[in-house]
Amino acid sequence: MIFVASSMSEYGEPDASEKRVRFGCGFVFGGIIGFFFALREIAAFTGTFWAFVAGIAVLFGFLAMRYGDEFWHSLPDWLRWW
Repeated sequence: MIFVASSMSEYGEPDASEKRVRFGCGFVFGGIIGFFFALREIAAFTGTFWAFVAGIAVLFGFLAMRYGDEFWHSLPDWLRWW
């Protein structure tokens, strides 16, 4: 049986494998979002473009790992301005 926690404090801190999955999903999604945003704003495949994409991917990965479901539930509000 699988239980879904409504908050991290309910079931304690996630284990290492869950943190890796969270970071990986956030990293991939952040890379996609960063790519499309940089494509719209920078529009040239230079070092700045790829540094921006990598930075956004790492940021999304860290936030997803740290905040878990709270990050994913708040993401539409943060991306609404885009």
